[in-house]
Amino acid sequence: MSPLRRIGRLAARVTFALAAAAALLLANLAVAPADSARAAGLDGTWACSVPAGYTYDQVQQNRTCSGGSSWNSTVFHLRTPADGVMSCTPVDGFVHDYVQLGSACAQVAPQAASYRLRTAVDGMTACTVKPGWTYDLITYGSACSQNPGVPATSYRIKQPVNGLWACWAPSGWSYTATTSTFDCSYPSGVPSTKYRLAG
Repeated sequence: MSPLRRIGRLAARVTFALAAAAALLLANLAVAPADSARAAGLDGTWACSVPAGYTYDQVQQNRTCSGGSSWNSTVFHLRTPADGVMSCTPVDGFVHDYVQLGSACAQVAPQAASYRLRTAVDGMTACTVKPGWTYDLITYGSACSQNPGVPATSYRIKQPVNGLWACWAPSGWSYTATTSTFDCSYPSGVPSTKYRLAG
């Protein structure tokens, strides 16, 4: 084979390899944004499971996720956790300030609780206390109750600071004084203790 023919064949192979590499690169560039969009765009969709970073606010029982079986399975309506979103479960990083009983989250019993997620704000009243925070007042009412007609505890949550009188000293904090009060009573009307925080 002549040197010119060898060079021609080599050039053809190099051209083919470069074209294939370019096509693969373009394909990856086209697919990656679509995958990212799908991963970030599940809010408001129905799914067979709840992926990390999402919660759900409704369930249905049907055969969509049963794999062809004759029985129903649970399908979840996905939500991105955010302030004010109703969720069928509490979500790490949020407190909740309201509990609603209804059929939206019920999988077995006729009714189940759903929770209104809130971003913790100093001084707000909530059903739960953000980890690392404390509270300075307990109240009783229906907002956090999971049993109709039975009052439940709510907390005025506080970010700990030096000198705050709180119902308990969170981890990493000490206290310099105590006082007797009804603000932190379990149950209501029984004297309790408040602590002046130091940290």
